[in-house]
This record gives sequence, C-alpha cells and structure tokens, in this order.
Amino acid sequence: MEGRLREARIAAGLSQAALAGAAGVSRQAVGAIEAGLHRPSVDAALAVAAAVGRSVEELFGAAEPRFEPVLGPPAADGTAVLAARVGDRVVHAAAGRALAFEGWPPANAVMDGGRPKLLPGADLDGLVMVGCDPALGLAAALAPRRLIALSGSTGRALEATRAGRAHVALVHGPRRRFPRPPAGTVRLHLARWRVGVASQGRRARSIAELCERRSRVVQRDEEAASQKAFVAAVAAAGGRRPEGPVASGHLDVARRVAHGATAGVTMEPAAITWGLPFAPLEEHICEVWIDGRWADHPGAAALADVLRSPAFTSRLGLVGGYDLAGCGARV
Repeated sequence: MEGRLREARIAAGLSQAALAGAAGVSRQAVGAIEAGLHRPSVDAALAVAAAVGRSVEELFGAAEPRFEPVLGPPAADGTAVLAARVGDRVVHAAAGRALAFEGWPPANAVMDGGRPKLLPGADLDGLVMVGCDPALGLAAALAPRRLIALSGSTGRALEATRAGRAHVALVHGPRRRFPRPPAGTVRLHLARWRVGVASQGRRARSIAELCERRSRVVQRDEEAASQKAFVAAVAAAGGRRPEGPVASGHLDVARRVAHGATAGVTMEPAAITWGLPFAPLEEHICEVWIDGRWADHPGAAALADVLRSPAFTSRLGLVGGYDLAGCGARV
C-alpha cells in the first residue's frame, strides 16, 4: 500500500504537503500511510486517491506482500528471525545476524515454509538498519521504538537500502573517498574512528611484515570499507596480499585474532574491546543514512534522538576508539 501511494504521489508531481492539502489530511498522515504505519479511513482514502488521480483499489487494495531476506539467502525453516515491513516487502534476517550490544535481541518470527511466521504477540513494526559498527546495536537497545540492527558491510548496507530491503545504512570511509549519498537521503553523523590491522601478541604488525611472512590475515568482504583500506595499503607497500578467512564483522575479526589468528582487518574500537595491538591505516567518517523514502518513519526520529542522547554517547565513549564530536548532527 505505502509503496503504491508514494509512487502515485511522485508521478502526480506532488509533495507530501501538497497531497495533504489537496486531500484535506495532515502531512503526518500522508507520511504515516507511505511508511505503512497508518491505514486511512474510507473518506480519507477516497480523497487521497482523487488527489493523485488513482482509484482507491489501485492504492489501497490488498496485495500479497513480497518476502525477502535482507542479506544473502533466506534462513532455513525453524530458524529464529527478525522480521519487519519495508514498504511493500516483509524482510527478514536470522537473529544471529543482529548487532547486539548486550545479548541478542528477541526474535519476533520463525521461518516456516520459506517465509517468516510471526510469533504470538509480535508484529512487523520496526526500522531495519544494516551496518558494521556495533554502535547500531547500542542505539537499538536504547531506542523507545523497535530498531533492528543487522551486521553488514558498507557496500552490503547500501545495496540493501537501494533494493528496498532496509530503511537505514551505516556508511563509513575516508573523507577523500566518502560515498555519494542518493538524492533525498537523511544523513546523521555518528563518529570518527580508525580502521587498520589488529594483531595477536604484544605488538602491532605492519602491512610489510604481514606480506613478507605471508601471514594468514582475517579479512572482511570485498565491499567493506575497511577491507578496501587494507587492499590499498598492501598495494602501496608493493606486497602480495595475504590470504585468510572472511569474518562477518569487526567484532568477529577481533575475536578470531584474540583466539589465535595472526592478525585481522578491523576497527580500532573492536581491537580495544579485545585488548589487541592495533596498527591504523585510515581514519574514517561514519554516518547513518536514512533512505529518503522512510524519512517520516517513527523509528527514524527515534534513531536520531538516540544518537544525540547522553545515554548513547556516554556508553559508547566507554568503549574507546570513538571520536563522538557532533554525534547525531544532521549532515
């Protein structure tokens, strides 16, 4: 429903405010309908449909939702999952993919016949966020509304938002190569932190040393900004890229190094958390990008409020490695 109304409004050349005025409803109501959070009354539905030149059936008729995984293939039947509505899709991800700051968030569905089946008392409300920084997990834990923080690289996060499988992407990179946001994106500054190589033992290992000894280095997927920094550093050193397993995220890299791997590509806060020597490669700006289609989602306002709160910054500051100046400010 919500995707159809937004498309019809844009095709009619109307802003949310203009549609609200023409239909005699509030702009907030239009935003809530487009976000899938409000179903209009019969009179309001008729007025909205007339304003955009469509029939009520076209805009608000029942349609079978599409069920899609946020990232990768769908989880197997019987798997506990986190599910939410993003536009006209019901998206889902295994609960184990969550960026949990303290413990795992409770699943609200279980896979059954290739699609999520809601657990008793659960619903599909929630803001779906994808990123690599565990700070998203802290934000989800502190928010008064349901935020779902899933682990994924910058590239995977952008892919998920572009495809309509997530509302929010966490994006990071060096200032000189920072990605260009899509039109309409709401950008919130999160922090600055460094990416680099965490090492086993008492001292940090240099890129040259890792290349010379052909050490096995735990790495990230090729779409990860930290991995791109590592590949560029290896090329600049004139070495041969070390081989090694691909980890699911920064904390997974640090955990593997702490448990015996020689070194790994990660962020400084993760290395600090696991007490590992760290050799920085780049300082990265980290931002939260809310897809413009979902700017009026109540979860988006809750996320912005959390990022600006002392409750969030004081807890994240205890981790170490974060420059939190301007956290939550709109870019």
